Amino acid sequence: MTSALATGQRCLPALTGLLAVAALFGAWQAAASAHWLADGFVPSLADIWRATKHLVGTGEIGVNLMATLRAGAWGLAAGILTGVPLGLSMALLPVFDRIVTPVVRCTYALPKTTLIPLLVLWFGVGGATNVIVIAITAALPLIVYSLRGAREAPRVLLWSARSLGTSRAGVLWRVVLPAALPQILTGVRVALGFTLLVAISCEMIVANQGIGKLIGQYGDQGSYDYLFAALFVTTVVAYALDASLRWSSSTLLRWHESGQRERQGGRHG
Repeated sequence: MTSALATGQRCLPALTGLLAVAALFGAWQAAASAHWLADGFVPSLADIWRATKHLVGTGEIGVNLMATLRAGAWGLAAGILTGVPLGLSMALLPVFDRIVTPVVRCTYALPKTTLIPLLVLWFGVGGATNVIVIAITAALPLIVYSLRGAREAPRVLLWSARSLGTSRAGVLWRVVLPAALPQILTGVRVALGFTLLVAISCEMIVANQGIGKLIGQYGDQGSYDYLFAALFVTTVVAYALDASLRWSSSTLLRWHESGQRERQGGRHG
């Protein structure tokens, strides 16, 4: 009885969330059927579902989705490889921190899509421009979270490692990086959200294919059922990517209290 009650308590938040989504979709469909929504501009769920099946069946959504994910993956990887070392270096080298921090603060608030016209002049219209904008967008939160995580490394461990003659690289690899890993993974999750947003925004401005291009195309044509279908598929994929990243983070951090909290949150959510 106790085990069944505990299982029910763990499943209750997930069930509540599913019911909330179902209620939202039900209200949407009812409002569309009663013509309470703007006809043509806000299609019914039935029309969106038919459009989704057509896009999936023809392979159009798959080709464009893969183009977006490919550019996003390259940009996110470049952002990780750039942002994490910069953040850790800023934590360990005060002089470097004083040099880089003003640049990061100025760039962080800049809407990254404003860089597109300049990058188009340098690299032309195509994947390279999108990947560079995505990489810049992803690198900035990773710099911030890596710096924060490295600064949270226990000073006792740092002093102990240095007193034992550990090299600077050894301190970084054995002490600073494990201590900063929870914050770094949080930064990766934040960067993932920015990556998808910027990738789609870039494709709506300069791209030959991709989800952003598809959304812009159907919007210009007035095919709002297909536009919502593309948005629906993108939302599902984004949720799946975020859930996978949360699971991976909790697995990597099973030794850390944040990983234990994440696993408990996953069971509850």
